[in-house]
Amino acid sequence: IKYMKNKLDWRDKKDKLISCDEKLKVLNENFDEIKNVAQNAYDDAILMGCSENDFKSKLILLIREMKFSYK
Repeated sequence: IKYMKNKLDWRDKKDKLISCDEKLKVLNENFDEIKNVAQNAYDDAILMGCSENDFKSKLILLIREMKFSYK
């Protein structure tokens, strides 16, 4: 993951950089929101005695099983 000024570079299906400011804003805001929710859930899990690796494995599994939901 490449960071530029604390923001990510985003690529389209043809591996070209997305340059639309509004799209970048939405993508980065969504990513930050996911990051915060994941961090809070991770912290809660550790505080409740969960293994760090077990929790991370479950997050990875969640992402791997993700499917596009619009039809």
